[in-house]
Amino acid sequence: MTEIGLAFMIGFLIGLVMRPKDKNIKEQLDIYNRTYRKYEEKIKYYQELCKWHVEQQKEKQNGKT
Repeated sequence: MTEIGLAFMIGFLIGLVMRPKDKNIKEQLDIYNRTYRKYEEKIKYYQELCKWHVEQQKEKQNGKT
């Protein structure tokens, strides 16, 4: 039983030492949301680009056929 208590205390102390201290939750969420919006914009751009390429290929095939 003593080993379990000792292991718990050591784990608790290691957790306190290793936790992130530089930014709070609100700052981390703001960074995450900005990054998420940036990636959404890139995905939308590449989806539109792929659609454009598909339309161009269809036009070429219809023109040659």
